[in-house]
Amino acid sequence: RAIEEELGPFDAGPAPNDGLEKEERGMVELENGASCVISDLPGIYTLSGESLDEQVAASSLQHLPDAVVAVVDASNLERNLYVVSELIDLGAPLILVLNMSDVAESRGISIQTATLSRLLGVPVVRLCGTKKTGIEQLKLELASLLSPEKEKHPAPVSQFAWAHGDRVLADASMERDRLSVSADYGAVASARYKWINEIVQQTVSQTQNYSKRTADWVDAIATHRVFGLVVFVAVMAVIFQSIFSWASAPMDLIDGAIAYLGDLLTQALPPGQLRSLLVDGVLAGVGSVIIFIPQIALLFFFIGLLEDSGYLCRAAFVMDRLMRKFGLQGRSFIPLLSSFACAVPGIMATRSISSLADRFITILVAPLMSCSARLPVYALLIAAFVPNTFVGGFISLQGLVMLGLYTLGIVFAAVVALLLKLTLFRGEPALFVMEMPPFRRPSLTLVLREVWDRVMVFVKTAGTIIFACSIVLWFLASYPHVDGQPSPVEQSYAGQVGKAMEPIIEPLGFDWKIGIGLLASFAAREVFVSTLATVYNLESDEEGAQSLTLLLQRGAEDGSGIGLPSALSLLVFYVFACQCMSTLAVCRRETGSWRWPTLMFVYMTALAYFGAFATYRLAQWWI
Repeated sequence: RAIEEELGPFDAGPAPNDGLEKEERGMVELENGASCVISDLPGIYTLSGESLDEQVAASSLQHLPDAVVAVVDASNLERNLYVVSELIDLGAPLILVLNMSDVAESRGISIQTATLSRLLGVPVVRLCGTKKTGIEQLKLELASLLSPEKEKHPAPVSQFAWAHGDRVLADASMERDRLSVSADYGAVASARYKWINEIVQQTVSQTQNYSKRTADWVDAIATHRVFGLVVFVAVMAVIFQSIFSWASAPMDLIDGAIAYLGDLLTQALPPGQLRSLLVDGVLAGVGSVIIFIPQIALLFFFIGLLEDSGYLCRAAFVMDRLMRKFGLQGRSFIPLLSSFACAVPGIMATRSISSLADRFITILVAPLMSCSARLPVYALLIAAFVPNTFVGGFISLQGLVMLGLYTLGIVFAAVVALLLKLTLFRGEPALFVMEMPPFRRPSLTLVLREVWDRVMVFVKTAGTIIFACSIVLWFLASYPHVDGQPSPVEQSYAGQVGKAMEPIIEPLGFDWKIGIGLLASFAAREVFVSTLATVYNLESDEEGAQSLTLLLQRGAEDGSGIGLPSALSLLVFYVFACQCMSTLAVCRRETGSWRWPTLMFVYMTALAYFGAFATYRLAQWWI
C-alpha cells in the first residue's frame, strides 16, 4: 500500500488470463523515464506450497518476468529467505527488498546489506513502507536492472545449490510435483535451510538486547483460551457502539445538506416532472445512501487498525479453537472477517486455505458475514424503529442491536459450516499454521488511505448503480399518467409489481413498498434504501426531499407503513439473504461450477424467508 501511495494507484486495465486480478497490475514510471508493468503476486513463503495463493504465484513465475522484486520482513529474515532462494534459482533478475526495516532496528537487529547482496548475488534495498523510505532507491535499482544498456550476466545460482551438488529445478510446478512423489525434496529443503542459516549468521546480528516482556504479556492475553475471546468480543462491541455514537454528528450534517439542497431545487424549479425526478428521484435516492458514508468509513477504519496492528492474526489463532468445533480452521477467520467489508474479496481471500474442503465451506458461508452494503439497511431501520436509549447508562441500545445482527450472521455461519462438514465435506479441518506478525503501531496514513479508497468505491457505486436505479424507479413509480397527471404510487408500474409480490411477502410482515425495495436490492443491497426513499417521497405530500427515517417513523405511527415487528423481520431477512450478483459471480469463478453459487443462493434465501417469518411472529407475540 505504501508503494502504491508513492507511485500512484495500480489501474492499468485488464490483465492477461494468468490468475492475476485487474487491480493487481499497474504501470510505474521509473527514474530514467522508462515505464514498466508491476504485477502484485500473493504473499507466500514457498513456491512449492499447496494453497491456491502459492500455486498462482508459482504459475505466474513459470514464464520468467523481466525482473522479480521480493519484499521480505527485515525483522524475520531467516523465515523469508526460503522463497528468495527459490526465486534465485528460477533465473529471473531479482531485487531483494528488506521491508519493515524500522521494526528490525527497534529490536536491535542489524543487517549488513552489502554482505547480504554479495552472498546472494542480487541487489538489496532497505525499505520502510509506513514511512515511505527507500522507495526511490528501489526505483533506481529497478531502472538499472531493466536498462537495455545494462550488461546481461547469467542468472545467479544460490550458493547452497552448487555447494551441495543439487541444482534445484527451475520450474516451481515441477518442484511441487517432486514433493508428492519423491523424498528427495526433503533433502533439498534441508539444504536450503542450512544455506539460509549460514547466510543469516554472516549478515544478521543483534546489536542490543531487545526485551519482549511487554509484547509477550500482550500476546499472552490476546491469544489466551478465555481472555482472548473476551478481548475479541469487547473489541467488536466497542466498534459497533462507536459506529452509531461517533457517526451521528456527520450523518446529521449530510442529512441537513441534502434537505437544504432539496429545498433549493424545489424553489428554483417549477412544479412538474423534472423537479419530481431531481428531488424525489435522484436526490432522495442517492442522498438516502450517501448519508451512511460516516458509518461505513468508521467500519473500514477499525478493520484497518486491527489489520495493521497485527491483532487479526491473534484473533484468528484464538478463533481457531472455536471454529474447529464447527468444521472450520483459523485460516478461515481472516477471509470471513474480510467479508464484513465485502464478500467478494473475502471469498477471494480463501485462496490461502490449502484444504479444498475447508476453502469451499468458507466460501459458502462468507456471505453470511454482514457486509458494508447491508450497513445502510441496518442503520436506517435501527435509527427509525429502535429507541436511542442506553442500557446501564452507557451502552447504546442501537449499538447492541447492530452487534446482535452481526452476531446472528456469525452464529448461523458456524451452524451452516458444521452442517456442510457433516454432509458434503466430511473430514477433519486441516491444521492451522500462521506466522504471528509483531504487534506494532498502526500507520494512520495507510489506514486512512485504505478507508478513502473503499469509501470512494462506495461513492462510485452510489453515483452509478444507485443513480441509475433511482431514475428507473422514479419512472416506474410515477407512470402511467392518468389524464396527464401522475397516478398514485400504489397504481404505478412499480406499485403493481409490489402488489403482485405482496401475497408472498405478507407473512413476513412486509407490504408492497418493501416488496419493491426487495426486488430492486438484487442490483445492490444498498439500493433498498434509495428505493424506499423514492417511493416514500413520491407518496408524501410535502415538498423537498424528506428524511427517510422520519418518513418511516411517521408511517409506523399512522399505520401507513411498517411497524417494529416488520422492521425486525426485515433486519433478519437482510442478515441472511444473498442479494448480491457479484458474490454469486465470484463464487462461480472461485469454485469453477454453478453448483455452489446455486446452493449458496438457495440456502440463504430459505434462511432469510423462514428467519424473517419466525422473527415477525415472535415479535408480534412479544410486543
